[in-house]
Amino acid sequence: MRDRADRAVARAGLHAGMDFDDIVRAVESAVDIRLCVVTEVDTRGWGTLTGFLTVFADRREGSIHVRASDPALYRQFAASHELGHLLDDAHCSGVLHERSSVSPYDDPTLTTPEFEAELVAEHVAHRIARVLYGTPRVAESSW
Repeated sequence: MRDRADRAVARAGLHAGMDFDDIVRAVESAVDIRLCVVTEVDTRGWGTLTGFLTVFADRREGSIHVRASDPALYRQFAASHELGHLLDDAHCSGVLHERSSVSPYDDPTLTTPEFEAELVAEHVAHRIARVLYGTPRVAESSW
């Protein structure tokens, strides 16, 4: 899983000093798709779902949907998880998983490929968080 996550991050050329918009643009370039992150206000039917990805391959467009009720940093993390699915060699299964309610390790409904795709996307999200928040620039701005 780590090798797949490493390839995903390398595919987009993610590096320290990028902000979230830079990362979204890098993913767009890497996968040749136009993306938009949508903050959804009405999430009554979502249950514990924190975000999802839609892709319209014929139009080379996609959207990542996150909950407006989540804190901004968590929305960014949920969107980063979806970016991880786009960057992963194997991509995702297209099935919605309520990942916030059950760890992939504890979800008996996940097939092995789905389990692996969720772990890779989560690894990529953590790597994106390190790019965004692991630099002195971010630390200094919080003083």
